[in-house]
Amino acid sequence: MRVWKRGLSLTLCAGMLAMLMAGNAMAAKEERTKISQVSLTVKSSIEAGNDNSDVTVEAGGSGYIVDEVSVVNDEGEWTSGDVPRVEITLEADDDHYFDTMSKSKVKLRGDDATYVTSHRQNDKSTMVITVKLDALEGSLEIDSVEWEGEESPVARWESTDGAKSYQVRLYRGEKSVGSAVTTTNEYYNFASSMNREGEYYFKVRAVNSNSKKGDWYESDSMYVDEDLAENFKNGNYSAGNGSSNTANAPGSNQGGSWKRNQVGWWYEYSNGTYPANGWLQISNRWYCFDASGYMRTGWIQAGDGKWYYCDPREGTNQGAMLTNTTTPDGYRVDANGVWVQ
Repeated sequence: MRVWKRGLSLTLCAGMLAMLMAGNAMAAKEERTKISQVSLTVKSSIEAGNDNSDVTVEAGGSGYIVDEVSVVNDEGEWTSGDVPRVEITLEADDDHYFDTMSKSKVKLRGDDATYVTSHRQNDKSTMVITVKLDALEGSLEIDSVEWEGEESPVARWESTDGAKSYQVRLYRGEKSVGSAVTTTNEYYNFASSMNREGEYYFKVRAVNSNSKKGDWYESDSMYVDEDLAENFKNGNYSAGNGSSNTANAPGSNQGGSWKRNQVGWWYEYSNGTYPANGWLQISNRWYCFDASGYMRTGWIQAGDGKWYYCDPREGTNQGAMLTNTTTPDGYRVDANGVWVQ
């Protein structure tokens, strides 16, 4: 029993000695000043459309410096919507060390940046903080705003990296014709709205993924006389893609026929051309064709801002605009095919 007590006494002494040594070691570490929060000013020159990844970070507190800044998801050219992630390495002075960090302890200034995560290295003398910058916004400037041809109702413009969609509006004289129309294409067919004599032009602006709108860009004017307005109404105008809508529409001496491939249906005249980018009346039914000449179906918003429905169902009426009826999805269209709201 005495031997057991001596062993226990020795064990307790050894434990106390170990704790004392650990305490002395901790006391030695605590001689350094703890850095409980950091302040950083972030400046970025990263922009959509280029491959520049220059980011600078300045320390706003004492006891530490910025040792290294690295953009960790640099994959070449930046595009609109990209979110740069930046790794910032801080080094403490010899007589300082870093406490654990969190979002509330990392104060970020300058260009918009958000705390993501952090971790310590090298006996707490190194702190690595990862932040993310705001999503990049591409340019909302638009070039080459013009009519597709001298006698074409198709408005065209060049795409821009920052745009998710475009708003386009038609004008006759000083007054707008209908309201602004939204499209994801770089063109819009105003044939159905240019049905009166007058001087026409259009405006277009880009809208990014955050619904930010760019400036309006304006086209040159085009004079439309009564004959040209009638041609637009009947679908007789240049399509601008090597084909054309001509006066030799189906039912005339030249005639035409429907064709189909794995992409879809199109209507081909006997001379090999086909209607594109607009509406055409075939055998007393109205059909709408996209920029490549393929038949469009479902709900279609025309240049007048009104909605029309072209039947997508297989059969002899496939693709034809519905009038004075209820669409398959339960909406009413009037005698002109316009959705009755």
